[in-house]
Amino acid sequence: MPTNKHAIIRYRTIDRCLRKINQQWTWRELVEECEKEIFRSTGKEVTVSERTIKYDIAAMRSDKGLGYYAPIEYDRKEKSYYYSDLSYKLTESPINQTDQEILQNAISLLGQFTEVAEVTGIQSILTKLESRLDLKKERFEPVIQFDQQHEASGQNWLNQLYQSIKKRKPLNILYQAFDKKAASRIISPQLLKEYSGRWYLLAFDHRRKETRVFGLDRIKEIKESLAAYHPIENRIAKKYFDQVVGVSVLKERKAQKVRFEAYGNQMHYFNTKPLHSSQRLISQTKKKAVFEIEVIVNYELKSELLSFQDSIKVLSPKSLQQEFVQILDAMKSNYSG
Repeated sequence: MPTNKHAIIRYRTIDRCLRKINQQWTWRELVEECEKEIFRSTGKEVTVSERTIKYDIAAMRSDKGLGYYAPIEYDRKEKSYYYSDLSYKLTESPINQTDQEILQNAISLLGQFTEVAEVTGIQSILTKLESRLDLKKERFEPVIQFDQQHEASGQNWLNQLYQSIKKRKPLNILYQAFDKKAASRIISPQLLKEYSGRWYLLAFDHRRKETRVFGLDRIKEIKESLAAYHPIENRIAKKYFDQVVGVSVLKERKAQKVRFEAYGNQMHYFNTKPLHSSQRLISQTKKKAVFEIEVIVNYELKSELLSFQDSIKVLSPKSLQQEFVQILDAMKSNYSG
């Protein structure tokens, strides 16, 4: 399928000519018009052959890649080409039926985010797309539902932080960590991450001179800063969360191998949905399986493992196993009391 600039000019010229119903268009007349338009658009004198024009017409009619499906007919008596559908216009059919279905599905997915404050502008874009591409012929109920909270605390900062990352602009934020007073921080935002229904920001903390993670729900205020932007190397930012489950990266700790045993149906759950990208199967029987991951032990990992209750057992490291025993004893004490 020709995709060069001259081919596109020829397609548009043939379309423009065939929409002029008060004139007959033989291949010679189409050649002449295409040569004129190419010279007018590019300043180059190009010879267009009969074969080229007929190839173009065939492509406009049925080439799946182009997706024009132009209703071009040939009048043998007049030896001229014409549109059988006078309402057809090439520029109003830029994609084929398959592409339209794919785009309609994408629009349906995007439409689920229109309630989020930061992307309310997307509704007008979707409306324009549907109108322009005539995608409102059929309306479907959503068949995919996302686990998202439109009113999640801190989500109102998303757009401002996103723009700051894109434009590489530092910010002065008022941040209140749990059980602490709110304090001003100058940061250089680098990466936004969503985990378990909450949003987090990876940024360089100018005062502490280190990379830190900030929960958006704990940001009370954001202002622009005159400080110089301090970038974090892309390779560091992309791999920052690689060694953890969740978002808590404890720099004083190193990754270690955590081995656990899963029972019954739970072992199938871990086989199909690994707890971490490093997870590997150590052994498996009909009743249980042993898995191992290599991570930094943090709060989120403990919470995940504890959520499976009596379906799993931590085997190593011993320190984590003992900590779980203490937690379970405390829980038992709370209920017995």
